[in-house]
Amino acid sequence: MSTALGRTEGRAAALCQYTGHLGAVHSPATLAVVEGALGFAENRDDVNDVREFEDLWSASALWGHLPSEHVTLPDLGEANTAVLELLQYLLERLAPEELREVAIGMSVEQHVVGLALELVEETAHGGPEFRAGSMAGFEEEMLLNDDRVGDAVDVLVWDAPGDWPSLQRGALVLALVWEIAALVGYAAELAAAPGRPAELLWQAAGTGHLCASVRVPVPGPGVLVWASIDRKEFEGRPLFSQAVHLGAWGWSLDWQTTDGTPVLYTGGRGPSRMAARWRAERAVQDLLADPYRAKSPVSDDWLLPPP
Repeated sequence: MSTALGRTEGRAAALCQYTGHLGAVHSPATLAVVEGALGFAENRDDVNDVREFEDLWSASALWGHLPSEHVTLPDLGEANTAVLELLQYLLERLAPEELREVAIGMSVEQHVVGLALELVEETAHGGPEFRAGSMAGFEEEMLLNDDRVGDAVDVLVWDAPGDWPSLQRGALVLALVWEIAALVGYAAELAAAPGRPAELLWQAAGTGHLCASVRVPVPGPGVLVWASIDRKEFEGRPLFSQAVHLGAWGWSLDWQTTDGTPVLYTGGRGPSRMAARWRAERAVQDLLADPYRAKSPVSDDWLLPPP
């Protein structure tokens, strides 16, 4: 992982910048936790493929959830579980002010902390608590619950960190475990790549749009492939007003086949313009190397159908 992100002493900051967490770049507490997770993951000797850590992108759907007889959750694997346990430990032992610093550095979102609080409460109570006896009653209860959770999360903003109730502090820890685990997933994606993709000559039509083109040697005349990066709508709101707002960027490829048929490949999203650009450039590089063996760096889909 250090090879992909530069020198070990600067890789945590580089990863935070790559994923759009700009507030974390100058936060010592945040960088210490991120570096701790990266170093721990890198030194695991039970991982055959670093891409196993990409499963940490699913941590929010799995970690912190109570077992259920009705739902079987996927197994994250021993290495990923160990990373999550380490993150839980590192965050729980932080002083209240340090935990707040990490939350601001990671721009943790209000609704994510709300989701985490509901899980923490379920764990404390041994399961969800619903009293409604009808669908209408259930809907009303859910609306009231949303208001209650929102008020409970706001305690983290209005109260001093040393006065945070244990459930709210636990929810903030859980939300940060999810967020920082995702960073380890992005580091794994970078580390798994055979090398840094060649940079394209990007044209900026505006702050929210970039495009570049390159000719790909498919059978017949070279096809002009356009790579595009666009800012996407992002509704997330940081819990703390001092935090940097996060965003989302989409990337896509489009071209015309030799018979004039237009082809559009919507690649997916990245947490920052830098990440979306890297994914687009990697896809173009794979097309240049062998168009019919090139796959999306995100979904693993073929970019071109086999001839």
